[in-house]
Amino acid sequence: MSDKKIMHISTVHPRWDTRIFYRECVGLHGAGYEVYLLVADGRGDKITEGIHVLDIGKENSRLMNFFKSQARIQEKVRELKPHIVHFHDPELMYVGRKIQAQGIHVIFDIHENTAVQILDKGYIPKLLRKFVSLLYKRIESFLIKKFHLVIAEHSYFEVYREKGISITTVLNTPVLEDFRPYINTSRRGNQIFYIGGISNDRGLDVTLEALKILKRRGCTFFMHYVGPIAEEKVKELALDEIKDHIRFYGRMDFKGGYEISLNCIVGLSVLKPIKNYVGSYSTKIFEYMAVGLPVITSNFPLYKDIVEKYNCGYCIDPYAPEMMADKIEELIKCPEKAETMGLNGIEVVKDGFNWDSEEQKLVKLYNALSGVQGTPESGRKVYNAK
Repeated sequence: MSDKKIMHISTVHPRWDTRIFYRECVGLHGAGYEVYLLVADGRGDKITEGIHVLDIGKENSRLMNFFKSQARIQEKVRELKPHIVHFHDPELMYVGRKIQAQGIHVIFDIHENTAVQILDKGYIPKLLRKFVSLLYKRIESFLIKKFHLVIAEHSYFEVYREKGISITTVLNTPVLEDFRPYINTSRRGNQIFYIGGISNDRGLDVTLEALKILKRRGCTFFMHYVGPIAEEKVKELALDEIKDHIRFYGRMDFKGGYEISLNCIVGLSVLKPIKNYVGSYSTKIFEYMAVGLPVITSNFPLYKDIVEKYNCGYCIDPYAPEMMADKIEELIKCPEKAETMGLNGIEVVKDGFNWDSEEQKLVKLYNALSGVQGTPESGRKVYNAK
């Protein structure tokens, strides 16, 4: 078993997921690790940027993926014998315990506060959500005892500080070098940009209403939506009034998406005040700032403390389409203001909200684990968690 052979696993995220592939896997490869990434998308194996991407196959349903992937993951682990396994989906906690029992260090990368998310899941009957959330918490607490935890938000620290063997906060901030080709410090025009998951919780309904308000005012614009959304969902949207002023591209990697952003005047990240969002940074905010794109986002205290404090954009009521329309129109009509905000954002990201410092924390954790044979039985450590 090589101390430098490591494996990341996700059966849910796309293979080119920005955090998993471009930040963590590529960064660890650069630090001298032999990196394998297990995915389940049916697109086959490939080596990209030095990362061995291995496809364990895609089933027709997420439930079937869950059951069939467990055995396939264990087969790959037995075959490759990695020193560290790093998984990214709550569904993999059980198989993670199986892997950990083999004497392999296991890291659970917690992207979201799942127990809190459950409280806002529309497909779970409202009366059952608290029970399901509590049940998940108990199962999670039991299964992650012998994992090393990587958390994507400072706000998760108090939730997870007594769980697992160690805890490391690794924020989902941008790799400056990756975003450098998409910097534009002279923002002009009337194009609007959004990248990421598309849903009403992430402001779709309010944004569409704001665009209709702009149309009625006679303000010309074009909205670019880059991110996963079902064709059936698009067909259900009332877009007749603005159909010639909007495009849904579907899922793209961040490079293709930010190529589109070069000609845009503003980036949107207006999340509803769901508990998990209010206490978590929106990755998009920092990405927009990294390329000099002014931000319109929600008026959560966490966001205001950056966006308003450093004059990088506007924080608005996430239920106020009129306010969103006002701010978009203001930036379209005052490109000098957009340019100033964009330049401010670049400086803020450069000064601290970037991947360089986060990557150092992740590499520190890996180096600590690579210097120890077997799995520690006790003794919690915090690797630069704050």
